[in-house]
Amino acid sequence: MKLIQTSDLHLSASNDKEYGLGVLREIFQTAEKNEVVTILLCGDIFDTYSDLEALRTAFIEESKQFSGKIYFLPGNHEALRRKGSENGYGKFDWGTQIQVIDGEPYELISLNEEIEILGIPHQENYGRLLTGNPPVKKAKFRIGMAHATVSGMSFAGINNEEEDGGILDSNQLQSLNCDYVAVGHIHSARSQVFGNCEIAYAGSSRVWRKGETGPRQGYLLEIKNNRIQKSPLVWEKAGQFREVNIDLALDGKPEKNPEFYFEGFGPNDWVYIRWNGYVEDMNPKKDFELQLLKEWKPKFRTMDFDKEESGLRLISGIQENAFIKRFVEEMEKRKAGEDPKTWERMKRLGFEMLLSGKN
Repeated sequence: MKLIQTSDLHLSASNDKEYGLGVLREIFQTAEKNEVVTILLCGDIFDTYSDLEALRTAFIEESKQFSGKIYFLPGNHEALRRKGSENGYGKFDWGTQIQVIDGEPYELISLNEEIEILGIPHQENYGRLLTGNPPVKKAKFRIGMAHATVSGMSFAGINNEEEDGGILDSNQLQSLNCDYVAVGHIHSARSQVFGNCEIAYAGSSRVWRKGETGPRQGYLLEIKNNRIQKSPLVWEKAGQFREVNIDLALDGKPEKNPEFYFEGFGPNDWVYIRWNGYVEDMNPKKDFELQLLKEWKPKFRTMDFDKEESGLRLISGIQENAFIKRFVEEMEKRKAGEDPKTWERMKRLGFEMLLSGKN
């Protein structure tokens, strides 16, 4: 039996609508191709409550490419901009294929003798999970679904990755007799085993913000050899966040042509460009930037530039400095034998020392 775990697609009616729906389409098509019987959508599939209202019909239409069952557990973003008078998600018609899990503190759903789903919707406080005895486990495996930050797991992702939301304790999940818990909310993939329970984030299904590097993915879960096995499924339509460092020579011109910097990039990538170097004139950089915007930006989902330009320094007369010129010549001789990042740090440190008058 096969399932797919995915989350944090952040479908938006006003921001990259077609991009998001393209990733959603790939998820359903991949599930059908792999003969998956159930898809677990672990929250933040829609970016806001108003996006859920606007894109629900499109979501249902895309789901028809998949013949199995879909379990949708709303996250904290589905509740954004929801007015007090609006009473949740059950009022919408989701059809027979899609089942929304929003009953607190949890909902227990039996798929068959092999698997049951314990859905824990996003809550500000998960204390009610322990107010009674855990439900009796009737299937061979109990798979939890949640959307939260799980305490006890190590998070070392980008800044502010842990957004507002409730904290779910790993001990709570163990006490509920879960064998595996599919969790959304954290945008980088990671997993950890606590006792007999594996807790796993598949990461975001799309590049939602700057700094989310690496492939976007979900997990294929398969009951095999008397255990739950997971393997990554990369969503190609999501693209990647690509940070590009463009080094400028003393005259302000880039050291490489655009093809060098963008080799292997795809149409759904988010390209973020940083400028580095000590230059005498900014105009060549400006001309190159205009060329990129005209000829290359249309090839990608988006292209941004580091507006602070913290890696760039303008120094008048730098090309006439004999020490600087000699240093650049020597560094170029060493470039082939050094790690690129180490070489760049050496070069930057050398410039700093020479410009400050040190030996």
